[in-house]
Amino acid sequence: MRTVYGRAWNQVRLRIGGVIGEEQARLRYLSGGKDDWFSVGAYADGVPDGAAPEYTMEVTPQGGFISLSFYDQLCRVRFEFLFGKTDAGVMFLEEIYDFRYPDESTYYTRSGCVTNTNYRYRPDGSMHWRRTDKVANVTEQADYRDIDVSTHWEPVPEFGEWASITRFDRTTPAS
Repeated sequence: MRTVYGRAWNQVRLRIGGVIGEEQARLRYLSGGKDDWFSVGAYADGVPDGAAPEYTMEVTPQGGFISLSFYDQLCRVRFEFLFGKTDAGVMFLEEIYDFRYPDESTYYTRSGCVTNTNYRYRPDGSMHWRRTDKVANVTEQADYRDIDVSTHWEPVPEFGEWASITRFDRTTPAS
């Protein structure tokens, strides 16, 4: 796996922009201020910039917040997972976004999606669900309780140890 660190994912150039070295990213993570967030792009071996990454993340210092994006073959964001650090010092998967696009052959930024479904979870097992359908111009919402959030907990990752938090499959708890 090849890892690229930088300022942010560029939706036009389809790569991490403002590339920084691993040591600079490590310093931001360990001792940076609130504006010292950085991005991480992970590519399977042999996959060049411009191709779909395995994932990208935006990470704030000390892992206070992590936004994790997964892409389809056209580099469109398909899913986004948002983790926040709790008062107990562990990460909690707070939100999941599912973006759907008009067709399977054209690149679109997230704003070009036709449906956007958001799942907002709380540690108490409650969840707010919202789906926006831009074609039908309809927004649906619902609230749920007693949701099993046992797989939403993650240890705060050490710098560079991203494997657990970047798991797409959330059917089992972090080990």
